[in-house]
Amino acid sequence: MSTPGDPRLLVFGWDFRTTASSVRERVAFTAEEVQAGLRDLVDRGVVSEGVIVSTCHRSEIYGLAGVEGTGERLARFVSEWRGLDPAELVGAGFHRVGEDAARHLFRVASGLDSMAVGESEVLGQVRQALRLAREAGTTRAVLHRMFESAMAAGKRVRTETQIGMHPLSIPAIGFELAAKVFGDLASRTILVLGAGETGRLFARHAAESGVGDLRIANRTPERAAEVAERTGGRPVPWESVAAELAVADVVVGTTASPVPVVRRQDVEAAMKLRRGKPMFLLDLAVPRDIEDSVSDVYNVFLHGVNDLEETAQENRLRRAREIPRAETIVEEELQRFLGWFGNLAVVPTVTDLRRRIEELRDLELARAPEADRERLKAFADGLAARMLHEPMRRLKAETDAGRKLTRAEALRHLFDLDRE
Repeated sequence: MSTPGDPRLLVFGWDFRTTASSVRERVAFTAEEVQAGLRDLVDRGVVSEGVIVSTCHRSEIYGLAGVEGTGERLARFVSEWRGLDPAELVGAGFHRVGEDAARHLFRVASGLDSMAVGESEVLGQVRQALRLAREAGTTRAVLHRMFESAMAAGKRVRTETQIGMHPLSIPAIGFELAAKVFGDLASRTILVLGAGETGRLFARHAAESGVGDLRIANRTPERAAEVAERTGGRPVPWESVAAELAVADVVVGTTASPVPVVRRQDVEAAMKLRRGKPMFLLDLAVPRDIEDSVSDVYNVFLHGVNDLEETAQENRLRRAREIPRAETIVEEELQRFLGWFGNLAVVPTVTDLRRRIEELRDLELARAPEADRERLKAFADGLAARMLHEPMRRLKAETDAGRKLTRAEALRHLFDLDRE
């Protein structure tokens, strides 16, 4: 049982489950703000260690503190920083301490607390949060170990379950479907119509999969150029879309134009030039970018949003079936961390150190003549007591929660107190 002043893990945050987007936007932090805020939190003594995880869906402050009321102090800190009412922040957010705070981080890193269960991006975001905290000098033994352990849980969930195997976003599902038709898309030509969010996502999937010939067309040339630059593709003039169809193996419509962008007659003309080579068209726009009758053209395959939505729902169910196994992995890694953290408490460390000294004493006494053992035991006990007194006094008197646990961890490491 913890006592007042004992170091405690905590998290105070705002996420998509509890907080309106209007509030989340105001408590989102840039990388520079994260590091400045962490240094300020530690300098003010609000926490002794701190890490901030900030993404488009969550902003969470993890800390180690040895005083009660740290959650309220964190709320006041953020309210001053962002100009928000403290009561509004507390009401819109959540606050967890101890094991519950650690469990929350482990579930976040494993994708179990994400809007799209099983998403992989959050693991990289947790890794970046730890890197920023290390650079800011606000994480030591405890939060470093907790975040490393949470990332280990996330990696195990990714490799030991299939929770991230089935894509949920429409662009990702569309790309996967195109890959099933053509196999490896690296040597294929992909034409993306539109440079909005959906077009950018599809282009990103194509780039990450190694597509060598990615073309972006948009009515605004500057936006096409911007997406092409980010994804390693090349922009093509909007006026040349019909001509581009002749070389495109995959065509993706994302513009939501009020009239179709790709017409049957354009596809028929392109197929003559392609000499019958198949063409795969994905219409991800609402309203549609591609005329329905295109699917009647020989060797042309057309899929729309409705087809992909059915696959998305099936994939959600597939991911849901993996959640119990993922939760088991998270709990295994969490308990391993909590066991380590529990051993860092001052009393267990002092007890284990005294036990180790006694073990060493007994080993040496066993080598001494039996007649001298009682005298030597008294001498060894007195020497050990004198040697341990000042270090133990200093350890117990340390007021900085993070520094106390860092020193306890050093003792456990130097004297190998955690060996079986």
